[in-house]
Amino acid sequence: MIAAKLSNVALLAAVAAMISACGGGGSSDTPESAAPAAPVIASQPVAATVLTDGTATFTVAASGTGLSYQWKKNGTEIPGATSASYTTPAASFSDSGAKYSVAVSNAGGSVDSSAAPLTLMLSANQQAFEELILAPNGRSYQLIWNLNFAGPQASGTNFAQSDFAVMAASPLTNGPQTSAQSAPQNLTSSLALGTPGATRVLKNGVILVVPSTATRSKSTYVGADVRIDTLAADNSTVAYSAIRSNYETVALTGAMSSTAPDFAHYHNSFFSNAAILNPAANWASGASYIKFTQTNLGDRYFAFDCQAATTGANVSPCVTGTTLGNALTTGISSTSDGTIYHLSDGSVSTVGGVQVWVANSPRPQSATLSATVSYRIYFELNGNVYTGQLVKDGSPLGGSFYVSNPGGLTVTDRLTFLPFHIRMNKAARDSLAGAMAI
Repeated sequence: MIAAKLSNVALLAAVAAMISACGGGGSSDTPESAAPAAPVIASQPVAATVLTDGTATFTVAASGTGLSYQWKKNGTEIPGATSASYTTPAASFSDSGAKYSVAVSNAGGSVDSSAAPLTLMLSANQQAFEELILAPNGRSYQLIWNLNFAGPQASGTNFAQSDFAVMAASPLTNGPQTSAQSAPQNLTSSLALGTPGATRVLKNGVILVVPSTATRSKSTYVGADVRIDTLAADNSTVAYSAIRSNYETVALTGAMSSTAPDFAHYHNSFFSNAAILNPAANWASGASYIKFTQTNLGDRYFAFDCQAATTGANVSPCVTGTTLGNALTTGISSTSDGTIYHLSDGSVSTVGGVQVWVANSPRPQSATLSATVSYRIYFELNGNVYTGQLVKDGSPLGGSFYVSNPGGLTVTDRLTFLPFHIRMNKAARDSLAGAMAI
């Protein structure tokens, strides 16, 4: 048994020696790893249409292993856009027509997708706005008037006039557009043109003047709405801003005597006083108006004359040579509000480097004659104390009013204040002008 085991050991050793003597060269039966196939795009990015400030998402579907992505805008790589989908920032007018594509890559190669365009579109509000004001055919008219509810009119006190604005190009793809109100046009043959007062606002520590005529404004689009920036007399500084929404275009047809209530109420005296319009007048073909609402954008601090009437930036003060705190500790009387305001009736803060006191309670509607909620203010500037009112950010801005209850005991009993605004087209304005009987 021992001898047999030794023989087996010897045999194994001999076999091992033979294998070693053959030399094998170390070859392997496993092939080299093959390079992956280049990506193949199965689904291309699709064109997108959005409102101003909207975002668009572009997506690609590709097959292959180890894929990487790089999105491009108009052929230029977008930093950090390295996923199968890309969502744009909020779109502005400068993005209109931009083309988005993606390069899909792996170790086997790279392939570019087709370019998908981004298109900006008008909202219904913006379309109505442009149909009225956009050149070459558009003109947005407003009426400016001081007419008696009944009885005769007095030249120099009463007046009726209109002006209009034209916008040269669409803000949708051309960016902010500045337009100016035209010179006023008299609607009457018996009354002189009126001279409405300028609007003054306290902003960034100074009083800005917005002219009463030839006012300039800048229009831009915000989402589905229209932003209007009203400019100061230098035609560049924004005095105040508003967002316009809820546009509605309404046709004017038939007899003026049966005009729709919204239009008739907004222009109250034109339709309440039988001596103003020819009772047989009709609206011309194509006459229409737009109705919209406005919301205040940013706090708006109006500056008013407290004593003598002025027209420029030097509004007349309520108290001279004193501080805001001292004046309000004594108390300042507001005849229009029917109130003596004291320091404890409001709070003081610094606005644009100016100390401003704001009343806790709104001004009475009998004083403002508007649906806009406003607050009495007093502010200290150059050693004097001035007055005005604050309309807070986000407040709805009221429009006109009409006499709904002539027998009412108070102003607010007699009047209904309207929350909307109206502009009309040229056919509507010309119809009114032709129907004037004064």
